[in-house]
This record gives sequence, structure tokens and C-alpha cells, in this order.
Amino acid sequence: MRGLLTRGLFFLLVGWIPLSGYCAPVPAAQLNQPCLACHADGDIQGISTDKVQANLVVSADKYHDSVHGEVPCIACHQSQPGSEGFSVTPHVLKPGDDQNCESCHGVAMRNTVHAVQQSVHSEKIAKGLFSCTSCHNAHTMTAGELNHPGKQRVADDNLMCTNCHSRAGVFTQLSGGKRSTSQDMAHSALPYASEHLNSLRCIDCHADAADTTLHRILPASKAISCVQCHGDGTLLTARRKTFAPDENAMAGSLLGKGLFDDVSLREKLTAVAPPVPAVRQIDGVLFTDTYMIGNNGSGQADRFIAWALGGFVVLLLCHGLGRLIMSRRKADMPLEKSYLYTLPVRCWHWLNALCFAVLIISGCALHWVSARFSLWVDVHNIAGVSLCVIWLGFILVAMCGNGHHYQVRWQGIKGRLIRQTRYYLYGIFRGEPHPEHASPAAKFNILQQLGYIGVMFLLLPLLIVTGLLMMYPGYTPETLFALPGKQVVAWLHYALAVVMVAFIIVHLYLCSTGDTPGALIKGMLDGFHRARKQK
Repeated sequence: MRGLLTRGLFFLLVGWIPLSGYCAPVPAAQLNQPCLACHADGDIQGISTDKVQANLVVSADKYHDSVHGEVPCIACHQSQPGSEGFSVTPHVLKPGDDQNCESCHGVAMRNTVHAVQQSVHSEKIAKGLFSCTSCHNAHTMTAGELNHPGKQRVADDNLMCTNCHSRAGVFTQLSGGKRSTSQDMAHSALPYASEHLNSLRCIDCHADAADTTLHRILPASKAISCVQCHGDGTLLTARRKTFAPDENAMAGSLLGKGLFDDVSLREKLTAVAPPVPAVRQIDGVLFTDTYMIGNNGSGQADRFIAWALGGFVVLLLCHGLGRLIMSRRKADMPLEKSYLYTLPVRCWHWLNALCFAVLIISGCALHWVSARFSLWVDVHNIAGVSLCVIWLGFILVAMCGNGHHYQVRWQGIKGRLIRQTRYYLYGIFRGEPHPEHASPAAKFNILQQLGYIGVMFLLLPLLIVTGLLMMYPGYTPETLFALPGKQVVAWLHYALAVVMVAFIIVHLYLCSTGDTPGALIKGMLDGFHRARKQK
């Protein structure tokens, strides 16, 4: 009888206070004190008889800091009518007590509720096997914010999913008999699987790409798409949130719903200064300490480079057209052949050309996010590793006797540079002989020699190093030159790739500058260098 009187006074106090206009409202912490007297004590797990596995312990500090910190416990937890209430244990709660989230969130978060009803979990919800609290801990949830969470935060967030999906008995029960081992929890088919798992939440990929609430969970075959993050859109930015909706993002979402005075609400929203976003996306640069292939590009830089390379190609075409017109005046002379390109050199050359072709095609597919993005990632990586091996083969061949072609003869280099430059700009149109002829002692003229040295011993090693750092981003320094390391490496890799493309364009054009248009190409096929016999 005394317990009933105590409970009656408690609920009378709770119900009376909001109606008392002349007294201050009682803080939620004070109202929750009778509940926390037991539930803040870790020993409550030991005295529970019917919920041995339930998380009955509630940290008073964490609850106070959560989004529900000002909500009384009895606003969500209610005893069953006719029971003895909360004065006895175990408590007999009102049926459906763990599904009362919609009573508050059904209006302000109606889109989220609707998304849950369309998710893969909806069938379990109807059977009473799944609810909001299966994933969300209402006692510890904090307000969402756009941020770049660390690996520990991501791991903690993903624990909500793995709590069911990695537990054999629970998963079998919820999935209708499937074995937990039927899932590829290691995501072995995913490029950079460890990086994805350490830096992304499960819902970033497994939620419907068109669902901004992240609650319409679909089967993996329907939800996962590389483009949803690696495209030019800002979907990843919107998804890098904590679980509760951002209060600032919800500002004004209830306008026109008939719930508030819209005029006064607009005045309040106007008076509030917009918060500074924790995530900055300026011209494609997402966040300030990371890099994402396909998302961090700059359209302005791409357009500038495209125009520059296009203009360069037009210039070379004009040069070639001039040669074609003037070549008609050149007398026909017999060709001499000399064996100059050995089989190892030719094999290296064509393998190198094949790798560069694959790297350029796959690199474009990654940069502009084409279909089958993950496949292009694997292709680009395989071609990159192959290029490393081929470059080492080049070094080996150079050390075994081919390296003398890259040794610069400094004596008279100024005059040689002037003569070779004059030949390409003037003499080639008049049919003048080459200033320097290819021979077993020196295959390249001075301009070719300096170009190949810069490419093979400087640009290509840098391209390989930056590519490996992007392939293994964990080894990339956090900062380079006081700038975010991953962005510096990525932009340097992109710049080097552009320079290499320009070099390949020049290289292909120079292949036509032999004594006949196809002489140099034939030489790289059969090893014989062809040149006109001079009188």
C-alpha cells in the first residue's frame, strides 16, 4: 500500500508540474533520479531475472550528454496498466514499449520512419524481432554533425551492424535460417577492402543511394555502388554523419506543416547565424586530410589540361602537315639498314607501351568514374605493378650494356642542342639530313637523350612512387610541405601522369620523323634502323 502511495505521488508530481504556470519546471535529471538510482549501478545486471542479456546499465553522465538528456525516463518507458509499476522488479512494461520511438520522431523524422518501413529490416520489425533500439542506444546517442570520424569512431558505429551480422545464432534467427558464414564480412572482392572498412560505416554503402536518411537498408546487390561515393556528387559528405539527425540540418523542416507559427519561426531562423560546416568541399576537394579517387578532382584543372594537350596535338599536326607538303620536293634515295634494337630492348619497349596504354585508359576511368569502377581500380593497380617490374627490367638492361646510350657527351653540347632544335623547326621541312644519326654507339640525338633521361630516371620513378603511395595510403605521410599528404601525393601523381601523356604524344609524333614515316616503327618491330644513304 505504501509503494502504491509513493508511485501515485510520483506520477502526480510529474503530471502536475507542467500545468503549474507559477513554478519552474523540474529538471529531467531530478525526475530521472529514482530510475538512475538502480540503473546507473553496474550491479543491476546481476539482480535482473528476466533480461540477463539486456543492457540495463545507463550511465548518468552519458545520458545527460545525449540527445535525450532532457527527456524523463517515463516519457519512453511506461509500466503496463494494472501492474505494480516501477516499484517492483522486474518491471512489467507496457506492450510495445521498445517501439515507442515513432511517438516522438514520427513527425519530425517522418522520412526516416518511412525509409525504415521500406528497408530490408521491415519484415523483422513486423515480426517483433527488430526495432529502433536494435541498432540505436537511446541513452547515449549524440547530435549528428558533419565530420571526418576517426577509425575508432567508425569501428564503434559499425559495431551496431556487426552485433547481429557476426553473431551466428542471432543472424540465423533474424535471417530466417541463413548461416552467418554465408556473408563475406571481410569484403574480399572490394578494392582496398581494409581502407574501406576502417574509414567508412556499413550504412555508407549498404543504404539506398537515393536515401539521405540512411535507414532504407537494401540487399547488397541493390545498394552498393562505387559511383555513389566516387562520383562528383556530395553524397559521401552527407553520409559522414553520426546517427542522430543534425539539428542544424533540420532547421526549418517543419515549416508549412501547421505545427508552428511559420512567421515567428522564420524570424528565429533568420536571426540564427548559419554554422560553419565541419566539412569543406571546395572545387571537388572533400575534407582536408584525405583523398578519394574520382571525387577530389578539379573540373577547372581538367579543362585547362584538356585544352593544353589539345592545342599541343594541333601544333604537332600542323608541323606534320608542313613536313608532308615539303617532302614532295625531296629526292628519293635508297635506304640502308643496320641492326640496332636488340630483342630485350624491343620486348621492354612494347611491354612498357602496353602498360602505359592500360594505365592511361584505366586512369581516365577512375578520374571520371566510369562504369565498373572497382574493376578499373584492379586493372590500374595490376598495370602499375607491372610497370614497376618493367622499369626494373629497364634498369637491368641498362646495367648490362644498354646504359651507354643515356650517358651525355657534354663536350660541344650547346652546339648540338642548337643544331638539333634548328633541324626540327626548320631543316626537316627542307629535307636536310639529320644532324645526328642513330648508331650502335648512340641511338638518340641530344634532345631525345635528355628527354629520355628525364622521363626514365626522374619522372617515371616519381610516378611509380606516388602510385604505390596511393595504392597503400597507410604509408603516405600525414603532411607534406605543410599540406595534407594524401592530397599532395594524389595531385603530384595526376600532374606526372599528364606530363607522361604529353611525352607519349611527342614520342608518337617523333616516330614519324624518320627518313620514311614508318621507318622508326619498323625498326622497333624487327630491330633494324632504316636511314637514307647520304651522297
